[in-house]
Amino acid sequence: MNTTDEFIKAWEMLNSMVSDLIEYRFHYNENGDIIMCSMQNHPKDTQYLVVTEKEYNNYYQYVVVNNKLKKIDNDAGQRVQLKRSSQGYRVVQNHAGIVLTDDEEYRDIEYYDNN
Repeated sequence: MNTTDEFIKAWEMLNSMVSDLIEYRFHYNENGDIIMCSMQNHPKDTQYLVVTEKEYNNYYQYVVVNNKLKKIDNDAGQRVQLKRSSQGYRVVQNHAGIVLTDDEEYRDIEYYDNN
């Protein structure tokens, strides 16, 4: 066996040993909010769930309900693509997300309408 093969074999063994030491955890409070994530050197005396690496990497998408992981529904509802127009929704110029009501005034406005 040459040194490259020996190196690859040793590297694979090391990776296997390290992956056995990693346990992905979400630590959460009484409301089910994830307050901390850990994969090694876990704190003591905290509520936690063991999760997958993929869940761990996307911790902001989850909450804990009845000691089980639940994905947060971030559906914003109906989405409408807008286009610039000469009439329609009055918005702050260059900030289409700031819609002005009829009684609001702003120095620079533009209009958007449904696409």
